[in-house]
Amino acid sequence: MTERACADCFSAPSWIPNASPPEGAISDCSFGHSHNVRTWPTTAWIDSFARLFAIYEDSLAEEGEELHVRVQADWSIFSFTDVGLVRTFLMSAVPDHPLLVAGVRVRLRKSTDGRAADHSSTWARFSEEIRHQNRYFPKSAPNWEILEEALGESIATIASAATLYRGRLTQPNEAIPIEQMGAPPPSLAPPGRANPVGIPYLYLALESKTCVYETRVANYARIAIGTFRVQRDLKVLNLAEIDALDFFSTYEEIEDSGLQAIRVSLHRYLQSLGEELRRPVRSTDEPTDYIPTQYLCEMAKSLSFDGVLYSSSQRPGGRNVVLFNVDDAVCESVQTVVITSIEAEWETVPAPLTS
Repeated sequence: MTERACADCFSAPSWIPNASPPEGAISDCSFGHSHNVRTWPTTAWIDSFARLFAIYEDSLAEEGEELHVRVQADWSIFSFTDVGLVRTFLMSAVPDHPLLVAGVRVRLRKSTDGRAADHSSTWARFSEEIRHQNRYFPKSAPNWEILEEALGESIATIASAATLYRGRLTQPNEAIPIEQMGAPPPSLAPPGRANPVGIPYLYLALESKTCVYETRVANYARIAIGTFRVQRDLKVLNLAEIDALDFFSTYEEIEDSGLQAIRVSLHRYLQSLGEELRRPVRSTDEPTDYIPTQYLCEMAKSLSFDGVLYSSSQRPGGRNVVLFNVDDAVCESVQTVVITSIEAEWETVPAPLTS
């Protein structure tokens, strides 16, 4: 018996109007979302899923992941948190598809011009090499055209006169003047998440609360918060808000499944870069740990970006921006605050193995 799905099964709304037939019928959702609502047989999307599956191919190896895992990771189609339900849906929608056989692992298909598809794994190899093997002439350096294409997919603008924030820890009775709230001079610029040693960038938060969290403070700490004003419209690489891919936005435009695979790969690439940049700073970090993201930011700068927008590792939903030109935002005021309360969350980790 064919499973039936309702609109709540999808986190990508474009799939509902692309059901065939589009009318649906009143019944219960097979996936537990709703009762006595409009539903469609999962086979209403058989043609769409068959076309989407053509983007992938059997990896013929242990590498890769099963198709249902990859489809949800690449396209964020379903609202399910259980990937087992994703598999159930897909097997009901496209019965007996060879890529859905248990144990089959998939990879992105190559385009007709032979371009390799998964560039996110290229970034992982490059990160390892530039940190530990070849610093200045890495053999696995990202292809310039691929990188430019990927970065061009995610651009944001920070408008002139926008307000940004920067925090510094202070001591009791210490007042930090406005002119000391900016980036350090080149002679004092240490290596950071985005900047190489000796090249100062300006690290700012888009929200004052994020600014406080980024100082990694404890209760009763004192923080000087500088309010900065953006001096011109800034084009920044947006790694904080990478939109989910919409299969139907190019459904009719891209007939070549290999080109669709390239599109997915570039999206994976952006996600990898965003994860690298927002990785939490730890006291055990070595200067070499920042080299891959420094390289990324230098590449973005060479492509005429004014900075990079990225997610905060300290505050969920918070956003930070690093500006390459320290004069693109000017501190207008400073206020000192005392932290009266912070929230702590934790999770249990496995006990260390004992000999």
